[in-house]
Amino acid sequence: MNSFVSICIIVTICVMSAILSASETAVTMASRLRLNQLAKKGKKRAVLLLSLQENMHTLISTIILTHTCLFSGMAALTSQMMSSVLSEWGVFVASLVMGAAMTLCLEVLPKVYAYYFPEQVGLFLAGFIQFLRTILRPVTRFMDAFAHNIIRFLGVNLSVKKDTVEDLRGAIDLHTGAEIALHERAMLRSVLDLSLVTVDEVMVHRKNILSFNIDLPQAELYRKIFNVSYTRIPLWRDTPDNIIGVVNIKHLARASHQSNQAVVISEMMTQPWFIPDTSTLFDQLQLFKAKSSHQAFVVDEYGSLLGMVTLEDILEEIVGEITDEHDAALPGVRMTTNGDYIIQGSVTLRDLQRQYDWSLDNSEASTLAGLILNETRSIPDVGSVLTLQGFTLKILRKHNHQITLIRVTPHDKPKDTLLGV
Repeated sequence: MNSFVSICIIVTICVMSAILSASETAVTMASRLRLNQLAKKGKKRAVLLLSLQENMHTLISTIILTHTCLFSGMAALTSQMMSSVLSEWGVFVASLVMGAAMTLCLEVLPKVYAYYFPEQVGLFLAGFIQFLRTILRPVTRFMDAFAHNIIRFLGVNLSVKKDTVEDLRGAIDLHTGAEIALHERAMLRSVLDLSLVTVDEVMVHRKNILSFNIDLPQAELYRKIFNVSYTRIPLWRDTPDNIIGVVNIKHLARASHQSNQAVVISEMMTQPWFIPDTSTLFDQLQLFKAKSSHQAFVVDEYGSLLGMVTLEDILEEIVGEITDEHDAALPGVRMTTNGDYIIQGSVTLRDLQRQYDWSLDNSEASTLAGLILNETRSIPDVGSVLTLQGFTLKILRKHNHQITLIRVTPHDKPKDTLLGV
């Protein structure tokens, strides 16, 4: 009878130990994103499981304490039973048998199962874990406080917060293959980069801004404005860097149609919006939304015009190049038959990285020409060749001191293109 009772107790302890092993893995591995969705749908156990995850230190103390007590009791009972059968060898045999059995049945199997089905196991056992934690709370609080004090005494800072952005980046990189497409991963990464990229890295340089002199004759100014494919046209006076207003072609056309005559363009233009070059894309996107505006002009610390940024420029950082019937696939880039690229110096490094997955990185330059100037610390002559970050760059054309055209040869281009002309 005593042996039967001991066996029943041992089996009960084994079941509880297996449950504890599974619950530890389930709570740790359960996805907070999925649990949050379940909690929003009113699943009370999901809310409870999220609470357990937020207090992992007390949960660990509870599981370790219970595990230790159960294993000690099971080992004592097993040793007593085996000693009555095998005398002095009973303790040794009991240690070997129970060690192997506990590792396989009470640790490995429950944890493997919980690893593959963490949410299901966690939701099923959430109530039991919470009940156990409530009962042992006085003891686990003491253990937790004691452990924290010892760790602080050793000089370890426990208040360091996790970098949630890096966690998101890691999660995005881990989701590969068919589960998420390459362009979708790139979009998610770009969203996280919005707070790291400044507007001067994506803006249209002031030399490339299409603008008109407001002092031109009205007929000529009308003809120039309505011959372009853009909606908002900057207007300047005295010098192209002195932007004094912006005219919306749609508003201008509507006003002219309603009055049945040409309206004065200066009366239709709006005030330009100037922003500092240190603004991040995330901040500027919020400002675009708040002001219901799609265009801003970038100035440096001295107020000098650097370029122009639009809402489309920021959206392209997220979704990639947005093209219409007037746009090229990537303006300023042409591929030759032998696999080289003829690229204008004003093409940005971020566009090249996004379009061709090139790693031309430089914290001080935003364009390909700027990268060359920054690396050489000089203005190379036409025909100069340099090797940089796995690419060979040859200067094809200059205008005054500005590098305007470069031939780029990737070192790892496909072998079949090497035979081209």
